[in-house]
Amino acid sequence: MKTFSIVLLLLCSLQSSVMMSQELKENSEDSDMGLVYFIRGKGHAGSATAFSAVVDDVRVCKLNNRRYTAYSVAPGMHEFKAQFGGKKGKKKAEIAKIDIEAGETYYIQMVMQSSFWVNDVSPVEITRNSALRLVEDDKIKEDPKCGEVDASDE
Repeated sequence: MKTFSIVLLLLCSLQSSVMMSQELKENSEDSDMGLVYFIRGKGHAGSATAFSAVVDDVRVCKLNNRRYTAYSVAPGMHEFKAQFGGKKGKKKAEIAKIDIEAGETYYIQMVMQSSFWVNDVSPVEITRNSALRLVEDDKIKEDPKCGEVDASDE
């Protein structure tokens, strides 16, 4: 009975990890670009406001609570920012500098930092395992319209 329980537990954990890995597909090794996931978990402060994902001072996406998106980035050194609104990167925003390699996959969590006077958003590079756990635990879904810009943004 003990052996059966252990085998059942292993099968359940294997199925869980397979289901998690299907959520965030890795980049093809043959790709000429790097793949960057922007992930926004759940939160209370600022949860009604979309966060802007910014690459090299250009907004590429607006993400709402519990959403993620994938974005292709050319190889080389790039600056990633996360901020409230705006089409361009703010000069004083926190920056994650990442040397993107073709065929590789990267994960950036958009983290809300609250203080008495100011709320701010920071980009934090995380591992694949951390990204998979975050997506599963916070029930984060892909935002297929993330790259689309609202008419009100123009």
